[in-house]
Amino acid sequence: MRRASAALAALLLAAPVLAGTREVELRLPVRPKLAAAGQERVYVGPFMRESQGDEGSVQLGFDVAGEFERYLRRLLRKETRFNIIPSIEGVRPSSSDSLAVANDSEFWRQLGTQAQVDFIIAGSIDFQVQDRSGYKTEEYVSPIDGRTYYRQVLVEQTGFAYDILLNIYDGRTGKLVLQEPLKDFQERPERNFDEFTGMFANLFALENRLIGVFVPRTVKSKRLLFTP
Repeated sequence: MRRASAALAALLLAAPVLAGTREVELRLPVRPKLAAAGQERVYVGPFMRESQGDEGSVQLGFDVAGEFERYLRRLLRKETRFNIIPSIEGVRPSSSDSLAVANDSEFWRQLGTQAQVDFIIAGSIDFQVQDRSGYKTEEYVSPIDGRTYYRQVLVEQTGFAYDILLNIYDGRTGKLVLQEPLKDFQERPERNFDEFTGMFANLFALENRLIGVFVPRTVKSKRLLFTP
């Protein structure tokens, strides 16, 4: 009986190993991070430019914060059922310090009262275009003697970096209800570029994450299934 029990236990342990596997792709629902009915009145802005660029970054000839506001306003009109209120002329942050503005609930309450909205979407943005061109060492095999040598080659690349902080406020109280950081970096294998085009090409890569803050979405995930 002991030998039979041991043999049965060995077979049970070996069964998962002997079984085959099959990879499947699942589409999983993800809830939005903002608790909203979906038809609220929403005001977008103001956004602040967090920095003017680090050493080695390219000076940009357009208003990064303003362009992001317009982009986000168009995106929300397209992808959500929110009632997006047009921007109000003359609205400026209460301070040049983004942290102080984020905590100024009275400023946001007054803006919410003026715009008559349920939510205000504001925050800060840092967008940098970096020239990452330089020389790197690579090896190559000489067609003459077949030996391996090392040489310096010029690699031309441009880096696009985003650091966004979304702050969502209650339009009635001015209280911060949600804060969502979004970061992204992409490299392009060229040196000649258009900064404005590069900004929005990078934004398109962030769209799914941006929309996921406000509306339900689905994500793809791969799983392994055991087959007999």
